[in-house]
Amino acid sequence: MFDTIHFKKPLICPDCGAEQSSLQTKDFDCCMLHFKIGSVLSGSTVLTGIIKDTLWCDACYKAGKRPADSPVYLIIWHSLLAGVEQDLAKAEARLAAVDRLDLIAWLDEAQREAARWSRNYHKLFSDVSRWHEHLTRPPEPERIGADAERQRAFRRLFSLPDEILTAPDPLAAILAANKQASDDVED
Repeated sequence: MFDTIHFKKPLICPDCGAEQSSLQTKDFDCCMLHFKIGSVLSGSTVLTGIIKDTLWCDACYKAGKRPADSPVYLIIWHSLLAGVEQDLAKAEARLAAVDRLDLIAWLDEAQREAARWSRNYHKLFSDVSRWHEHLTRPPEPERIGADAERQRAFRRLFSLPDEILTAPDPLAAILAANKQASDDVED
């Protein structure tokens, strides 16, 4: 198994010029985890330093060429992934240039991501719970008049939309609505 490192700025294959937006490595826990610049690395034996790895090019492989043995350098600063470079001199310069502002930016991004994940989880959990309540709620006797309409309107405030409740697969509709809402927030 391996872990994956995702780059904001893709690396370029030195043989074919294809952009590589991620790198798979066995230098950490090998638990199929995903990392990006600023991530805390679990399982790294290097606390601060540079690890040499190899960039794998899918485009070269698909074209029938043996991918180049292109080195890539993982920059680790106090167990944080501080950068990925294709040149050792640049990697050494990046390691020497890590400062507290980088740490603050990485911490801010990690906190925003954790808050976003928590919001998405709680919204999904709430929707599934409301669907469960809808399924298990005993039918209420039909009431008439203005009071009955107020009760129905109040209940609609806390229930799922009709397009979800009447969908052929309400759970799939809940998942799709939550995915769309999550994608809208991230853009």
